[in-house]
Amino acid sequence: MHGTERQASEVDPQTRASRASRSEPLAHVLRAGHVESVHRGHVAVVDAEGRLLAFAGDPRLLVFPRSAFKPFQALPFVASGAFARSGLADDALALISGSHGGTDAHAALAREILARAGVDERALRCGTHTPYDEATAAALRDRREKPGPLRHNCSGKHAGMLLYAHLSGATLDDYVDPAHPVQREIFDRFRELLDEPFVDPVPAIDGCSAPTPWIPLTTLAHAFALLARGVDRAGRPVPALARVRDAMRAHPEMVAGEGRLDTIVMRTVANVVCKAGAEAVHAAGLLDRGIGIAVKVEDGSRRALGPAAVGALAEVGALGAAVSAALAEQAERRLQNNAGLEVGAIRGTVRLTWEGA
Repeated sequence: MHGTERQASEVDPQTRASRASRSEPLAHVLRAGHVESVHRGHVAVVDAEGRLLAFAGDPRLLVFPRSAFKPFQALPFVASGAFARSGLADDALALISGSHGGTDAHAALAREILARAGVDERALRCGTHTPYDEATAAALRDRREKPGPLRHNCSGKHAGMLLYAHLSGATLDDYVDPAHPVQREIFDRFRELLDEPFVDPVPAIDGCSAPTPWIPLTTLAHAFALLARGVDRAGRPVPALARVRDAMRAHPEMVAGEGRLDTIVMRTVANVVCKAGAEAVHAAGLLDRGIGIAVKVEDGSRRALGPAAVGALAEVGALGAAVSAALAEQAERRLQNNAGLEVGAIRGTVRLTWEGA
């Protein structure tokens, strides 16, 4: 992780608050047809050359991409040839690039990746949480079984990091350390892909204990434009990046899971690759147009992410005329009270300003 435009310490809280104050409404919470609450945030739309095409709020707001960084964390594993040597199929690559629901199928595939590294789930440093998949979580409760680290949404990514470390002869115990060769290569390749230094060369630690960078929202959008095209900033083909993209699109059920945003979007919308991150971050790339879209809901609320992300896709004309019922549910989330009565909705309100318009 070399080079810096500006040290993180130079961006003081007052400056950051000023930037955040330029946020715009991305979703309304409605009750009886009236706006009860507003989720504000920021959107950047960038092409593969890095040009800002459209925005809402502050497109250069500094954000942590969180799990939206996962496709690029998988990149060195593929580019090195190590993934090909592993003998794994592209469903495993999608899991490594995804935030899965913790189903039995997800856990079994993560276990298979670990087995090829000669380790089991005890080697994972991601921690544990209740599976995102509600049916799986209920089944575990019924069995009085505590979820292990294989059920963690990041276990695929961590298993991939362990396998890459194993195949490249690196140590396994400290694979999430920012100074570990696997982590250094992830950050170096991301910087080289975009030909852009990091704002802060020292990464933060994600919820799963792996490093995560602090980058402008425009950089995240640019990265997804490059992912969509399978090229670097200079327009040179990056076959490994294209393979990550194609694996995600071919196996969207491994990127998220049934009923979840990324799986629904990639099943429903042609020519889109996308990935959500914690604290209400979402990024998407349009394969046919070579543009990237990055969204950050300012308050980090997950409930607003679907309406905001789908709203941004609609604003750039990615949805077309036909929208599936499942995608419509993401675009406008119905709210029920504790008695099961429908009492309102969360509706996306993204409005983009186009450069040069």
